Amino acid sequence: MMANEKKRTPKFKRTDFSKYSKLGVRRKKKQVYRKAKGIDNKIKLKMKGHLRKVMVGFKNDNKTRGLVDGLESIMIFNVKDFDKITVGKIGIIGKVGMKKRIEIAKLASERNIKLYNLNVNKFLIGVKEIEIAKEEKKVEREGKKKEKERAVKEAEKKAEEEKKKADESEKKESIEDKVDEKEKVIEKIKDVNKKGESGKKEIQTNNYGRGK
Repeated sequence: MMANEKKRTPKFKRTDFSKYSKLGVRRKKKQVYRKAKGIDNKIKLKMKGHLRKVMVGFKNDNKTRGLVDGLESIMIFNVKDFDKITVGKIGIIGKVGMKKRIEIAKLASERNIKLYNLNVNKFLIGVKEIEIAKEEKKVEREGKKKEKERAVKEAEKKAEEEKKKADESEKKESIEDKVDEKEKVIEKIKDVNKKGESGKKEIQTNNYGRGK
């Protein structure tokens, strides 16, 4: 075995991890090691065909212990942690938000630093695609807003025009009604005058139309 090589160790898991969902069935995050307990526990008794329990013999050499790809790992939680990375060391991004992750990835690509748990170039391409999609959606939203504003303005203009037309028609109708009323009044006056003239008593004579 080479000095920098690590031993192949089994995956240590807890008892009955494959039976219950809460212990790890189809849930890798729940698949953790817990010490085997119970007087009849097969893992505790080191019975053949069962999972292995953690023992001293599985430990790696102190020189290679804790190395990642033969390099010392350093956790990165912000941009300042990049100063800790030197020759023979590799960075591992911790649990950080998207904003910090983008900053760390950009700095890593600028300084050409390798990160163990992040493909920098692929990640940055994905971020650019997301930003482009967001900009396109924003433009679409602005376009829709402008269209709505135009439609509202056009509707207001139409409403104003219809109102003006209605007011003009009402004015015309009122003028026509007034004219009709005046004409009716004049006709009534004429009728009254005619009746007054016809209502005069005629002088009756016996000249049979030869004079009065």
